[in-house]
Amino acid sequence: MNIKKAYYYLFYKFYKFGEASPSIFPSDFTAVVAIVFLQVLFLGSLKFYYIEFFDRNDTLTFASLQTLIPLAAVILINYFAFFNNENWKAYVHEFDELPKSKNLIGTWIVIGIVALSIGNVVLAVHIMGEITGIN
Repeated sequence: MNIKKAYYYLFYKFYKFGEASPSIFPSDFTAVVAIVFLQVLFLGSLKFYYIEFFDRNDTLTFASLQTLIPLAAVILINYFAFFNNENWKAYVHEFDELPKSKNLIGTWIVIGIVALSIGNVVLAVHIMGEITGIN
């Protein structure tokens, strides 16, 4: 599976989760928000690691270009991948036709990715807490 298809599969899993849960928002919107949230968590942890290992004098500010440019890139990539066109509908249809066993494996991979992302952020925040002396 190439990276683009894997990215759409991640969207598909969040989309299906959004369809199964009650929400006032459309499932495609909630799926994109979940993906953006994971990407922002990842970028935040990268910033924490940068401060830890490369520049301890750097600060975590949300109004800096170091924060705004990657955040804008994440939003634009997801906008063009999901909202600007309807390609995701073809992928949802394709992934719906996968065998149940393959879809189950994909579900566990997505759960693993989410768990690793959250675990990475927890570790990064823990490291930042040790740097600043906050326990």
